[in-house]
Amino acid sequence: MEIKEQVGKRKTGIILSAVIVAAIAALLIFSKVSITVGEQAITVKAGLERSVIAYEDIVKVEKVSSITVGKRIMGADLIKIYSGTFKNEQYGRYRLYIYKDVSNYIVVEHKEGFAVFNSDTTERTDSLYEDILEKLKR
Repeated sequence: MEIKEQVGKRKTGIILSAVIVAAIAALLIFSKVSITVGEQAITVKAGLERSVIAYEDIVKVEKVSSITVGKRIMGADLIKIYSGTFKNEQYGRYRLYIYKDVSNYIVVEHKEGFAVFNSDTTERTDSLYEDILEKLKR
């Protein structure tokens, strides 16, 4: 009976490992940056990370064409995106949610620090920037 139990445990372990590897692979391949310009706040999600920035807390918004990512403190460096808390000389400790292959970024300075994000294309990033500016005018 012990041999059957050991074989059963080994099969369970292999199946569990395969499921975990598949989940990690899916996260690496299919992760995306999701940005919602809502009525009261901007919500940015990527991977397991999420930030909500109320318009009333925003000090400044700008669009830039390059950034120095810096060092990852906590978060993810995936195939297509960076997401999480990073640290560099320009922004200090900041939140980053970007597609690596899009060189257009929105930088939001707010009461808790900085958030840098973009969308999956330059055009969508430009559109998000304009939407945010419109919300701030209200």
